[in-house]
Amino acid sequence: MKRRTTVLTVLVLAMALWASASQACPVCFGDVDDPVIDGLELSILFMLGVTYFVILSVIAAFILLRRRSRRLASQTTESSQGALP
Repeated sequence: MKRRTTVLTVLVLAMALWASASQACPVCFGDVDDPVIDGLELSILFMLGVTYFVILSVIAAFILLRRRSRRLASQTTESSQGALP
């Protein structure tokens, strides 16, 4: 069991040291001409757009409910005043 753990540890370390996947991507190196950077910027803009759309939709829903409430309150007041003798 101990030998298996040692061999596994050595293999993992060897793969980590020699693997090309363990090297940093162009974003980490600071390559501004890489298409990955353009994709990241567009994804950030998309996420911001979705967030603002949801927030503005909630605000619009509250404004709509407020207007309906005021209209209903004024209609109720007008109809109750007209019913008095």
